[in-house]
Amino acid sequence: MPNQELFNTRVNRIMTAATLGKPDQIPVVLTADAFCAKHMGVKLADFIKDYNFGAEIMLKSFLDLGGVDGVQCLVPAAMEINNSWLSRYKLPGRELGDDELWQVNELEVMHPEDYDDVIKKGYNRFCNDIVIQRLGGTGAEMEPMLSAAPAAAQNAIEAGIVPFVGGVSTIPYETFCGGRTMAKFMQDLFKIPDKVQEAMDASMPDIIGDAKGMVAMAKPLSVWVGGWRTASQFLSRKLWERFVWPYFKMLTEAFIDEGVIPTLHLDADWERDLNYLLELPKGKFIFSPDGATDMYKAKEILDGHACFMGDVPPAMLALGTVDGVYNYSRKLISDFGPSGYILSQGCCIPPNAKVENVKAMIAAATGK
Repeated sequence: MPNQELFNTRVNRIMTAATLGKPDQIPVVLTADAFCAKHMGVKLADFIKDYNFGAEIMLKSFLDLGGVDGVQCLVPAAMEINNSWLSRYKLPGRELGDDELWQVNELEVMHPEDYDDVIKKGYNRFCNDIVIQRLGGTGAEMEPMLSAAPAAAQNAIEAGIVPFVGGVSTIPYETFCGGRTMAKFMQDLFKIPDKVQEAMDASMPDIIGDAKGMVAMAKPLSVWVGGWRTASQFLSRKLWERFVWPYFKMLTEAFIDEGVIPTLHLDADWERDLNYLLELPKGKFIFSPDGATDMYKAKEILDGHACFMGDVPPAMLALGTVDGVYNYSRKLISDFGPSGYILSQGCCIPPNAKVENVKAMIAAATGK
């Protein structure tokens, strides 16, 4: 099949599943970056030194795996968390060894009085000041990654692979939690809750504006709406209902209004509050957990309302057997398909995943 025809088939396959339809076969959509470098025998320091080179390595990895319909990232995401969490980072070949995985180095760079700055200056101005003045950046660290993305997407399309996710967004809770550190931010929720909420409210116009700008520029099929420390397991329901859900819903619906399908990338355990997702429009978003949320309990609530993506455990891909991965993936396909289901790993394929295990997961959907 010519690559353009293959690409069109795969777009239709993925979008049919995403909107609760029955595709011609279960689509496979992966998230991986450091794994691709390991797969192709490239040191991580070299992998992120040139993002165009890193993107080439990722595409080679996906093509070698075979049967990959779409991917959720096409350039190394080594520094992406820096802006989301207002945190420093350690990189291979810089602070770390040449083949050590990049790390978030979370320190307190935001202070209680800074909530007033968010309220007065706005979210974007405040975050830019933090990056430049306290994280020692220039505000341009993300530029190499962002500038490599368009060519990476075009190269994938020409190879017949769908660049499914075209951006990442999240709510003020995640950013403030990273900048304050998790422990101190939790204290803020009890000591100065009204101030925190005022700062969150002041942040949303910039966040929504950036979301709309991202969609207008990239025209993605889907975007990540990230939920990491906002998971139910970390907060009482009272705090979650006040500081998480209103903003998460607002951001998700903003993307839906722009004609984009949000992929709710939900790390940690969200089981307690899954019923809130029923407030989102049916067939307009993807539920994508990382292994901590019980997919089967989620199915009891969201079956027929949201597309499911996942949820082959990263640990199984690293430590399991080919037969174990294949059988687990087949069970997911049987239990969650044939409509409204996309086969994928939980969260991200780990760097130490066995190539043969990843291929076994793909084979469960493709039959090859």
